[in-house]
Amino acid sequence: MPAEGKRLELQGRLVPLAVADPDAHFIGRVRFGPGEDSDAAVPIVDQVKAHRAAPPAGENVRQVDVGEAYIYPGLSDLHSHLGFATLPMWEDQHRKESGRAWLHRDLWPGADSYKPNVSWPAYAYMKGAPEALLAYAQVRALAGGTTSIQGWPPAKGQPVNRFVRSVDDDVDRDAIRCSVINLRPAELDDRRHHLDENKALVYHLSEGRRDSKVAREFGETATAGCLRHRLIAIHCCAVGHEEFKQWRLHAELAGEPSPGGVVWSPLSNLWLYGQTTDVTSAMAEDITVCLGSDWGPSGSRNLLGEMKAAIRWIQHAGLAITPFELAQMVTSNPGDLLVRAWGIGPGRFEPGRMADAVVIERRHDDPWVNLALARERDVKLVVANGRAVYGDRDLMRAAGERLTTALRFQRRSKHIPLRRPEDPSKRWTWAAVMKELKQVQADPITAIDRALAAEARWFADTNGGEPPALILESDMPGGPDSVAGPPPPGQTFDAPPIPSVVHDRDWYRDLRNGGWQGELFDDIDELFDADAVWS
Repeated sequence: MPAEGKRLELQGRLVPLAVADPDAHFIGRVRFGPGEDSDAAVPIVDQVKAHRAAPPAGENVRQVDVGEAYIYPGLSDLHSHLGFATLPMWEDQHRKESGRAWLHRDLWPGADSYKPNVSWPAYAYMKGAPEALLAYAQVRALAGGTTSIQGWPPAKGQPVNRFVRSVDDDVDRDAIRCSVINLRPAELDDRRHHLDENKALVYHLSEGRRDSKVAREFGETATAGCLRHRLIAIHCCAVGHEEFKQWRLHAELAGEPSPGGVVWSPLSNLWLYGQTTDVTSAMAEDITVCLGSDWGPSGSRNLLGEMKAAIRWIQHAGLAITPFELAQMVTSNPGDLLVRAWGIGPGRFEPGRMADAVVIERRHDDPWVNLALARERDVKLVVANGRAVYGDRDLMRAAGERLTTALRFQRRSKHIPLRRPEDPSKRWTWAAVMKELKQVQADPITAIDRALAAEARWFADTNGGEPPALILESDMPGGPDSVAGPPPPGQTFDAPPIPSVVHDRDWYRDLRNGGWQGELFDDIDELFDADAVWS
């Protein structure tokens, strides 16, 4: 609930994405709260009304009018890796010199530069500054309007600051299982039993170029009986229409209402492999398509950037995907997939849905174009679980959040109620967050050694000493047949500079100078301009 226990109500140009009339938008108001007849464990959408109006006298409501700005349901990112958020774009020099894109996802973890440039630095931040890392990663997501995200690193303990919902383990820890690596037949059989129990599986599947060896993973998944209504498959860029048709048929044979969902990460796919998911074929088979930002080394900073990458691919490939359909990929589509697992979900302003919203400056009359072309500076307010967690100072205060810290980018200031990990009653400044991360960057080996020593002392303490408050582990490979871990004894490396949480000149430059997408993104910065248009 928002500050002072009041229900939060937003007034402005509502974009509800209601099932009955998904492309409607109107001046109105949305109220968040427990609902009059609800025993929901999380705040929900309580009321959606047309027209502006003051709450009836005596109601415990804090009303925030956002003027002419559009109010959308909070965005959901179903493919990310928060533990790698502090890393810039990565490209292996040997692969660049060879002139060949990677064939599939099993190859690049074995590149000479991968461990020193990706897995070791990420490990250092996860171990040396876990609270600061997750604060940074969440701000990066919130700056793009994201309120739910998949890809939190495995953790022992909980971060003090948690603003963005974890798809991996929030709401119902047992309802969604996730896998980054290819699953063996026995493991797939176990996941089939999980799906039989009306639970969901988020699975990195067939990630690579068409007809590479990872294409067979799709057939293995079909053989195991896992092509189902609650399968959320990430990538699937090595397969095409026949495989997606097979998915629809398998779901029908299982007596399910529709196949599951595909999470499309066009930037990361094109950067690594020069190819991306055949999303129009997936859509033709009634597979729900969502967008995912992936990770720092080959992805976008947040969903606002991923939408720009998608626009460039849509234009380049001549796809018949509309701004409305692209907007659905970050709102109602992922929200509806989560409902299948949780029984409740974000993505729509309808009574009983999760109490999330993002307020975006109105720069275009068409709300769908307005969302697709939004920039971080246009994000005026983000509400998660009925509470204002990020935005312009005046709107944060109007929503009852006064103990906030400011961060500044692109000549704009945004506020977030960060709390110090060691004393949550006090404000944690953005400068302090960045200081912790930069200390790890300056000496990553020492940061790793100190963290591992603290963990070792606790595990060896037979008297039950206090464990470290937060321990993070990697969810990504550190190399062939391994997860990210520390370098060998005596091995040193330099952690790269920490990038901005928003899309900036460095990111535009990296896209022009690397990857396997050709010149596709050379002018992507134009989509972040004030006068950008969808053409």
